Amino acid sequence: MEFIPAIAMMALIVKLIDFFRYAANRDWNGVVTQTIVWAGGVLVAFLVAQTEWATTIRIGDTALSRLGAWSLVFAGLTLGSGASVVKDTLKSVDNHNSSAIPTLLPVGPARHQTAAQTTATDVG
Repeated sequence: MEFIPAIAMMALIVKLIDFFRYAANRDWNGVVTQTIVWAGGVLVAFLVAQTEWATTIRIGDTALSRLGAWSLVFAGLTLGSGASVVKDTLKSVDNHNSSAIPTLLPVGPARHQTAAQTTATDVG
């Protein structure tokens, strides 16, 4: 297996795990945001595949213009996941919160506290 497709698949797996964590914790902002990122990635893959430049964009040994629908869906999902991983990485090294943006959905009730936070709150 080539290195780049393996990285793309790993990014998709990481974001799927994040998506299921968001859903399990009822973090609807995370669920909706990741869904929109994936939908945007798929939409962009289909859109770019119809352009004049699609013959020069290669995924593996195949031009983007020649990929089938399922391959374009996969390409879009991995592009969106890769973008999310890059964004997460940039946020993790931003010590000044200079890349902070508002949440997609309005902020709802406080998120579930972890046991450590509850204990620290109860003690203090």
